[in-house]
Amino acid sequence: MKKTIFLLSYAIVACLIFSFASNRENKELKYLLHGQYTGKMADASAQLNELQQAVQQSLLFKDPTAFQNSLQDVWRLSSDMRYSIADLPLDRDFTTQWMNYLGRLGNNAKMTLTSQENAAKWHDNAKQVSNNLTNFTSDWQIATAHILQADNNYKQWLEEQTTEKNTAGFNKLSQSVKTYTESDFPLTASESDYEKKKELKELNDKQITKDEAIARFYVMFPELGNATLSVNPSKKGSPYPFYHIIFHKGERTGYADITQKGGHLLSYLVERPFDNKALPLDQLKQSADRRLKELGYKDVKETDARENSNVWHITYARIDEKTKAKVYADGVQVKIAKDTGEVVGLNGIEYIQKEKLKPQLVKKINWDEFFNKDVKVVNEDLAYTENKDYTERLCYELTVRMDTSQVPHTYKILVDTETGEVIKKEKLS
Repeated sequence: MKKTIFLLSYAIVACLIFSFASNRENKELKYLLHGQYTGKMADASAQLNELQQAVQQSLLFKDPTAFQNSLQDVWRLSSDMRYSIADLPLDRDFTTQWMNYLGRLGNNAKMTLTSQENAAKWHDNAKQVSNNLTNFTSDWQIATAHILQADNNYKQWLEEQTTEKNTAGFNKLSQSVKTYTESDFPLTASESDYEKKKELKELNDKQITKDEAIARFYVMFPELGNATLSVNPSKKGSPYPFYHIIFHKGERTGYADITQKGGHLLSYLVERPFDNKALPLDQLKQSADRRLKELGYKDVKETDARENSNVWHITYARIDEKTKAKVYADGVQVKIAKDTGEVVGLNGIEYIQKEKLKPQLVKKINWDEFFNKDVKVVNEDLAYTENKDYTERLCYELTVRMDTSQVPHTYKILVDTETGEVIKKEKLS
């Protein structure tokens, strides 16, 4: 009897110790995640200041080299900031508007790099863009001040950013950015069509209920079958209606956004601790390919990969069934953890509503006559990409090497298959 009592007492004490340790680990995890988010927010604030200064500095120069260097800074910073914002659980309406503005600003800077006509337009417009960014920077600092304070109440902070409790500051920012976009980058007719696609305005799939969205979530992520969920519909006036599903399971906290029309996965993000080990890149890519097929992305091909300390960011493009060409506009972006190969982030909005591709002639081009004698075509493929009017064009996608110096340079060049026009060119090395 005494032995039994001793064993029971020992078990109770062990359970209490385990419970205390688990509770302590959960608290430490929440503090860690809060710290990660505030760190990313601080990075985004620093990038915003740099971006505003880069736009201002682009107005300083007539010298072509100095001017192009400042445009490169605008393009790079707007791209970097899009990545930073995408990783933050901010107000979805604001995120959509701000990502759109950054994309248009970056594209405008990139197009200006290759066109003298666009350079004149840039100087005419950049002063207004600079003023708007200055005002936005002030509003941003006010809206994000409480996030950067030393508040360790992670649960309250996360709820403020992902539910109806969003601060008035971000609502104001959303309206401001919408106004800036309309004034700084007014839409042409072709751009309007492009925005309709991006905002899923022509998505005609059947409406699903909240319960159906939850069921769809469990089908896509069976490993989260017993997670704690919080589900809210998007706010009235959002570009596209969706269900915002916040989940928590053990060390994993994150969200998934699923469209109300059709139950498509818009975005997915999970935060958890990462181990220091890293699996081989080939193994990680195989894991990402397999997971994408499970999620229904069976017609995509990898186009780009970049890494940070914990994850690989891999970009995919849809392959057109008729031409076998990559359609860059129908893309999927994936974050895959280096330590286990788990998909910890996904953005599928571009893939959901596919581009309407028009038939196009494919004329044979003699590259020996197209390029100088010092240029060698290393690889040739087909890809759809947007021209300056946001019209999808079928192009020869060429990787070329130029050996005019001691250090060879490599470029990616996209040439319209019908007109022979160079749509895009990018230096790779």
